[in-house]
This record gives sequence, structure tokens and C-alpha cells, in this order.
Amino acid sequence: MNWSLFIASVLLLFTVAYDFFFTVISINGAGLVSSRLSGWISELFLNLNKAVNGRKVLNYCGVSIILSLIIWWIGGLWLGFYLLILSDERSVVTASTGIAADVSDKFYYSGYVLSTMGNGDFVPGSPGWQIVIAVFSFSGFIFITTAMTYLISVSSAVIHKRSLSLYINDIMTLNEEDRINCLYENAAEIRNMINRHNQNHFAYPVVHYFFSTDKKTSFSIGLWRLNALLTSIQNDSGHPSHKVMPLIRSIDNYLSTMSEAFIPKNEGNPGKNDDGSDLKKLQLIKLLNSDGWYAAKKEIL
Repeated sequence: MNWSLFIASVLLLFTVAYDFFFTVISINGAGLVSSRLSGWISELFLNLNKAVNGRKVLNYCGVSIILSLIIWWIGGLWLGFYLLILSDERSVVTASTGIAADVSDKFYYSGYVLSTMGNGDFVPGSPGWQIVIAVFSFSGFIFITTAMTYLISVSSAVIHKRSLSLYINDIMTLNEEDRINCLYENAAEIRNMINRHNQNHFAYPVVHYFFSTDKKTSFSIGLWRLNALLTSIQNDSGHPSHKVMPLIRSIDNYLSTMSEAFIPKNEGNPGKNDDGSDLKKLQLIKLLNSDGWYAAKKEIL
């Protein structure tokens, strides 16, 4: 038994399993590795967005992150299992001769067994390894099926985010009086949709990295415009602002969630920025930056 390989395999498998199940099942954000990997890839795409005209490159950010996470989870499981069976020379043997499988055969077998029990050309070398390999075959099935369920949930959350953005955009295209009246009529529904998006964002942080190339489907721009409308209502004594207070609180809760991971916290006075603007405005500007709207920000401020 090669104990160095054994310990390395156990550590890798534990890291992959914890990161996978925390990200996919816990509904409390992403694991450390998944979070860092997502952040690095998104930063790469945001830098590319600065270097090229248009935002088309951002179309591939969310997809690239999802594919990278799947490669990390499945590839890490494969590598960890490979190192585990590599730690024992007789962990896997050739079925016809009983000769120990070589390094390349074990790599092939470790990948094969994650989706099936193998095709019979190689078999476990002892009863103990039979149990271990059966467990890994079952683990591979769990990883693959759970990852597919995660993808469906993320897709649903992204669709909801874009639907919410379009909903807000439709209201913002009305004239001022109709816009305010429409907001009063739909404040409860918009609040519920924002709260749902907030929970989706908390459960599946990767949703943030599915950037929109169109302002109409960009939630950060829609939220900026919605907040501007709500601020004008609050500052106008002729409008009953108490009707939209639950909606304002839902926006505050969303920005609080975003501040945990995606927009830097303000330093100094927690209520005011240096230029006198309030914290919410600062958070919204940072949210726009995190969404890649560097140039468009000047057009909507």
C-alpha cells in the first residue's frame, strides 16, 4: 500500500464531495473551490468585456462556469478514485489472467466504473476492493444525476431573473404618471419576484454570472431604475410611499445578500459615502460594475 497516494486520494475525494454537496444541495451558496473558480472565470470574462466592443463575450460566462464546475466535480472524483486504486498494486486485476492492472489500465477503469460497473475486462483484486469499487460506482451515479438536477434549477433561476428584469423594464417604459400607478398596482408581485430571485441567488450564486447583453433583461439596470422611481415617490409628499415600503425592504434585503459575495462593502461611514450619496446608491453602482455595465452606467445614472 502506497500511503502517500492513499492519503492524497482521501483528501481530494473529501474536498470534491464537500464542495459538490455544499454547492448543489445545501442551498446556502457555493463551496469554497466552486466559489473561487466561478469568481476567477467571471473576472476573466469581465476583463475581456472591457477589451472588446459589445457584450457578446459575456454570453459565454455562465455556461463556461457551469462546464468548469462539472469538470471539477466529475474530474476530481475520477482523479481521487484513480489515486485510491493506484495506492494498492492489486486493487484491480485483469479478469482473464489475474495479473495486476497497470497504471493506464487503472486510469481507464477508474473512469469507466464511475458510470457503470465496468465491462468485465478488469475486476477488483480482493473482496475489500469489490466493496470500494461498488461504492464508487454508486457515487458516480449520484454525482451525475444530482449535477443534472442542479443544472435544471440554475436554468430555472436564470429564466426567472430575466423575466423579472423584463417585468421591471415594461413598467419603466411608461410615462411618469402611468409608471407610478402601475408600480402601485404591481408592487406586491414585484416584491415577491425579487424575494424569490434573492433566494435563488443565495442558493445558486452562479446565477449572478449569467450576464445579460441587453439592458431590457439586465436585472442590475432594472433595479437601478426601479430604485430611482421608488426614491422619487418617497421624496414626493403627494404619493403614498407606505404602499411601496415592503418593496423597498425587499430591495434592501437583496442588496444585503449581494454584499456578502459580489459587491464590496463600503468602508467608513456605513450610511453615507464620501460624496454624501447613501449606501444603497453605492451598492447599486457596484452591482452595475459587477454585472459588467461600466460604459452603460453613465447612461443610466
